[in-house]
Amino acid sequence: MEDYVIATNSDNRVEAFYIDENATVMHTWQVSPSNKTVWSKPNALFGTAPGSNGPLTNATRVEATTDTSGQIQVVAYTRENKYFTCYQTPGNWNGWFEITQ
Repeated sequence: MEDYVIATNSDNRVEAFYIDENATVMHTWQVSPSNKTVWSKPNALFGTAPGSNGPLTNATRVEATTDTSGQIQVVAYTRENKYFTCYQTPGNWNGWFEITQ
C-alpha cells in the first residue's frame, strides 16, 4: 500500500484512499461515525453513475477532499491522464471522468 489520504463525508465518517500494489485506487471507510476502530474491507473505488464505472488502474497518485456540501471529491493520476470522481449520495460514487485541459 502506498501513502493514503483521508476525507470526511457528510455523515462524519472518515474515508481513506490509497493505491494498492496493483496500482488500483482503493478506499476504506469507518462503518459508523461513532466507532473509530471498525472499518470496511478495502474496495476498489469505482462509480455507479455517469462516467467510467470500472476501477481506476495504473494510478500513480490520489488526492481527496470534502467540499462545502459534504461530498468527497477524489482526483487520481495515471502516467497519462488525470481523473475525477465524487461521492454523490451515501454509498454511491460517480464514475471516473478524465480531466481535460
